[in-house]
Amino acid sequence: MDYGTLFFSNIVSMTVFTVCVTLLALYDRRVVGMQWFAGGLIAGLLKLVLQWGEGHLPPVLSGMLELQLYLVSFIMQLIGLYWFVVRKPIQKRWPFIAVGLVLLVYAVLFLAKVRYSNNVINVPFVIVCAVSAWIVFKHRRGPFAAVSRVAAVVLTAETGVAAYRALLTNQSYARPWELADAKTDPRWLYSLAGMFFLATIMVMCYLWFLVTELQRELTEQARTDPLTGALNRRALEEAALREVSRSLRYGHLLCMIMLDVDHFKQLNDTRGHAAGDCALKAVVGQVKTMLRGQDVIARTGGEEFTILLPDTPASASIVVAERLRQAVEALEVPFESGPVKITISVGVSQFDAVHGGWEDMMRRADMAMYKAKEGGRNKVAVQMTAAPGGGAI
Repeated sequence: MDYGTLFFSNIVSMTVFTVCVTLLALYDRRVVGMQWFAGGLIAGLLKLVLQWGEGHLPPVLSGMLELQLYLVSFIMQLIGLYWFVVRKPIQKRWPFIAVGLVLLVYAVLFLAKVRYSNNVINVPFVIVCAVSAWIVFKHRRGPFAAVSRVAAVVLTAETGVAAYRALLTNQSYARPWELADAKTDPRWLYSLAGMFFLATIMVMCYLWFLVTELQRELTEQARTDPLTGALNRRALEEAALREVSRSLRYGHLLCMIMLDVDHFKQLNDTRGHAAGDCALKAVVGQVKTMLRGQDVIARTGGEEFTILLPDTPASASIVVAERLRQAVEALEVPFESGPVKITISVGVSQFDAVHGGWEDMMRRADMAMYKAKEGGRNKVAVQMTAAPGGGAI
C-alpha cells in the first residue's frame, strides 16, 4: 500500500464530506449537533493535511499539532453525538478543562522531546472513542435507536484500532518527533487505512443522524400546536386510545382535565391578539411544569386545552386540577403594555369502561368545565362517571 496514494484519496474524500456536512450545518443552525460534527471534520481534515506532510513540515506541525487536532476532532464528534441522543448540551466544564490540560501537557512534553509523550494524546483519544460508543449505545431510543446502534459499533471498532495504534507507537515509535519510518510500516499503514474507512462510515452516520432529526421534527410538527407547543387534537386522540387500551388491559385508572381561559375574547378585544397568544403560551408553559412525564396536554380549541392523566385516581386528578387553577391565577404574563392576568375554568372526569369510551370521558370533562364557567369561572367542577342511560353523575 502506497502511503501517498492512501493519503491523497482520503484527503479528497474527507474534503468532500467536510464541505457537505458544513453546508448542511450552516443551512439549518437549529441542529446544533451537525455544527459540532462539521467542526470535528474541519479539525480532522487539517490533521490529515499536516499528517500528509510528515517529513516535509516541521515536527511541531506534522507531529504535535496533528495529534492535538485529531483529539479535538473526536471531542467535537462526541459533543455532537451527545446533543443528538441526550438532547441537551454538556453542562459540566471539567471535561473541557481536562482536554485543555492534556493539549498543554502534550505540547510541553513534545517540545522537550520526552519519549513516549504520544501517550498523553493516545490514551485520552482511546478513552474519548470508548466514551462516545458508550453514550450512543446507552441512549439508543426512539427515532435514533438504529443509527445509534450502528454508530456504537463503528466507534467501538475505532476504539480497538486506536488502542492498537497506541501500542504500536509505544513499541516502534517512542519518539513522536521522528515518525518518518512509519510510512513504510505495513502495520501502521493498514491500521491507518482502517481508521480512514471507519471515519468514512461515521460520516455516513452523521448524515443519518441529520435525516432522522429532520424526520423527528416533521413528525412533531404534525402532532403539535405551533403556537403553544401542546399536542393537537389528532395526537390527543392517539394518546387517548393508547391510554384507554392500557386502562382496559391492566385496570389502570385514567382521568381527564379540560380547561378554558376565562374571558379570552375580551382579552383579545382589549389587549390585542398578541396578548392572547402570550397568555395561551404562558398557560401551557405553566401547566407543563406541573405535569408528570406520562401526562399529556393538547390544545383542543381556541383557548381550550385537554389533559390526560394516566394511572391517576379521581381524588388525585381533582387535586391536580385545583393546583393548576391556582398556578394560572397567580401568573402575571409579561406584555408590552403591562402584565396580563388570567384565570381558567376547569372540568374533571374519569374514564368509565362500563358506560362510555374516551369520547364520553371528554364530553363529561367538557360539561364539567362549562359548569365551572356557569358557577362564576376560575373554578374546578367534577363530572366523573357516566350513568347507564348515557347521562353523567
